[in-house]
Amino acid sequence: MGITDRLLNGKFSDVPHIPRKRAFLDSSNMIENPVAVMERYRKELGPTFSFHFGGAQQAVVSTEPEFLEVVLKHNKDMYVKSDIQTKHMVEFQGEGLVNIHGQAWLRQRKLVAQGFRPKRLADMLPMQFEILDQLMVGFEQQAETGTVDMHAQMVRFTLALVGKSIFGKAMTDDELQQIADTIAQIQAYIVEMIVQPYKIPWFRITGRADKYQQLRLAADKLVLKHIEARRAQGTGDADFLRILLDVPYHDTGKPMTEAQALIEAVQLMVAGNETSSNGLAWTFYLLGRHKSARDTVREEIDRVIGDGEVTFDKLYELEYTLQVIYEALRLYPPFWMIDRIALEDHEVLGVHIPKGAMVIPYIYGTHRNTDLWDDPETFEPARFNRENRKRHPFAYIPFGGGPRICVGNNMAIVNILLITVWIMRKWDFEGTEDVAISPMMLLRPDGGVHQRFTRR
Repeated sequence: MGITDRLLNGKFSDVPHIPRKRAFLDSSNMIENPVAVMERYRKELGPTFSFHFGGAQQAVVSTEPEFLEVVLKHNKDMYVKSDIQTKHMVEFQGEGLVNIHGQAWLRQRKLVAQGFRPKRLADMLPMQFEILDQLMVGFEQQAETGTVDMHAQMVRFTLALVGKSIFGKAMTDDELQQIADTIAQIQAYIVEMIVQPYKIPWFRITGRADKYQQLRLAADKLVLKHIEARRAQGTGDADFLRILLDVPYHDTGKPMTEAQALIEAVQLMVAGNETSSNGLAWTFYLLGRHKSARDTVREEIDRVIGDGEVTFDKLYELEYTLQVIYEALRLYPPFWMIDRIALEDHEVLGVHIPKGAMVIPYIYGTHRNTDLWDDPETFEPARFNRENRKRHPFAYIPFGGGPRICVGNNMAIVNILLITVWIMRKWDFEGTEDVAISPMMLLRPDGGVHQRFTRR
């Protein structure tokens, strides 16, 4: 093979490989739907393969749980997060829990994780009940007049629920919407930078990069206003902002600075809002297409909760409802992939990983790996009943895996449970057309999830 052929092929590991020229030509398709491209590669080459991400970055992709466990857990210190988070996201979000490493990450994780303990989540429920009752007014008005776009409604629900769980009731709906709109625009821009990195100089020359920085600064100013007000008042709701500003670090005995609290609050907002809203949209999508599951969930909610008080413990007694949610997150994982960069040359289960190569735990493909799941394209909540839960711990990782698993995954599940209960104990619904996926930073429905509701 000549030099030109080697450059166009670009094979750098000992697994099946997509030629570099083909990967470059696929970069525009990656912007439209990266999962469609990755699924094509996976079905052609098998569970572990290599290609050049965006035609440039060496990348080894795997859907094998043993491989993922080594990368995300056993050899975690041999990897760092890629430029996607340590460069592009830092540019717009700053350095926080999501994109730092080592002892700084561990220190931050210990503090932030305190806000996600079961008691903290339970303490937030009264405030969340109040917010849900307000949200149901708008939902019911739309449900009475025709078809409901459940994705749009779930974005509205979780924006208020997650946003006010973080910032408190003092933040208005308009302010939350401004933050959410800014996040969505910046995320779309980051995806472009990731998939077509050769365009970054052009983005800077044309002023497009500066446009998104101005959006970020306006949103930061809004959040900082609430942080300063909270610091001045010294009081607040049972929300995450109180934890970020009041709880001291274990090593210094001092709380977080306002600047760091700003970064962490925005990062929690980014992760929390989208994981919950997308998880809910896909859950209702699947329930709308499976009457038996829908009826069983409704019967369980009536039996366990009925018209009585909703408590944290009762939410987790909804065993079948949880199985439905877990299966929805298997078919449509919020984090459809995650990434790491190798700090040195080494091997993972016999696969050569060059220094500087990206390793992609491809979660969407893992959840559809036929070596791990029977008939993986089929919706089957019973996969998650007590008898069927014995599987490799990295065969199912909708929120990532290892020590850096999403810190707010329990809050996302509670939010999905809460909203499902609030709607289904008052409303019946049915059917929806096929909905395609739109993989951005997280896995969204492409367009709406349209369903028709009737009052029970």
